[in-house]
Amino acid sequence: MKPLTGTRVLDFSTIFAGPHCGQLLADYGADVVKVEPLTGDDSRHWRPFHTGQSGSGTLFLVVNRGKRSIAIDLKHPEGRAWAQRLALGADVLIQNFSAGAMERLGLGHAELRAANPRLVYCTISAFGEQGPLARTRGYDPMMQAFSGMMKIPGEGEPPPARINIPLIDFTTGQNAFSGILAALLQRERTGDGAHIEACLSDSAVSLQAWGLQRAWAAENTNAPAASARAMSDNVPYESLEAADGWVFVACGNNRLWHNFCQAIERADLASDPRFVENADRRAHYDDLMVILRPLIAAQTRGHWEAAFARAGVPFAPVHTLAELAVHPQVRASGIVQEYDSAEFGRVRTVARAVRFDGQVATVGQPPPGLGAHTRELLEELGCSPTEVDRLLAQGVVAAPAR
Repeated sequence: MKPLTGTRVLDFSTIFAGPHCGQLLADYGADVVKVEPLTGDDSRHWRPFHTGQSGSGTLFLVVNRGKRSIAIDLKHPEGRAWAQRLALGADVLIQNFSAGAMERLGLGHAELRAANPRLVYCTISAFGEQGPLARTRGYDPMMQAFSGMMKIPGEGEPPPARINIPLIDFTTGQNAFSGILAALLQRERTGDGAHIEACLSDSAVSLQAWGLQRAWAAENTNAPAASARAMSDNVPYESLEAADGWVFVACGNNRLWHNFCQAIERADLASDPRFVENADRRAHYDDLMVILRPLIAAQTRGHWEAAFARAGVPFAPVHTLAELAVHPQVRASGIVQEYDSAEFGRVRTVARAVRFDGQVATVGQPPPGLGAHTRELLEELGCSPTEVDRLLAQGVVAAPAR
């Protein structure tokens, strides 16, 4: 049995951070019900499409496995009433609607917790519920800009660059997940639910904790972002170009520097007065790179992987996604898995990154089709098949044709 088996979650959230949180709960056994508009979560319709057709957006597949789907028109009074009934039996509710929207629908945390005191209600937003930007919409790339992540570490003023993964969305979803788990544990002790808040901006600032701490230590928070090598304080601790791609080496101390010099067959560099100590290497960084760059470029990544492994130097090739997907380590870990879906066909996916007692995580049920569980969820609430048919005919809810 998974640790969250028996926990009912209503996931009203859309796009990424909230659905990612809901999927994590589903991965650990929760019964997660995705409450969608009649047209579905927007991410179903975002390219690229897994099947080539709208409705199979790859983003939707990434963060919605293991859930059941009910499609409801929340603008319809009967739709709102059924959503409220679902909430009465829920342990957890996740939402990322615009400020005030859930309250206008009769689904705000104060109203629902008055009716269901054990409810753990999680609000995910861009900037939280305090401060001058509290009601401002926001997305992952905006938060990369807001938090200074787009400032390229290095010399001069290169154009801002976006990190090409939704790092802040991922982090916010995980922050919400950990907050919900803590609230469920607290509920076991007190019997009371809680209102959990997670926002993109705080997640982004938290990811900048080390950079801010360094700036504060220097007593100059207006200083330019530290360079990539300065952020490590160690040299060499960076990507270098080999004959067939890039490699990353991490000489975190003088012992590893000596090992590195052995691996590149330049033991003399370890005793060169310019490079003996890390402070020396930092001071003479440009001189060192004049030596290292052509040397590394003369051999392949495979050559350096073998040489650094023998010498005990921390190293990684800079992979493409295609290389990553077939790497023996990734295959051995079991984190990439496949499943069959009636809606989406054969799908490869990334499982959760945590094991219990050494067991490889399984992905469970595939992401649901839009409204795939509308009928069964309404019937679980006591709605008769005839009544379900009426709600479908009137456009209050939606479900696939039988």
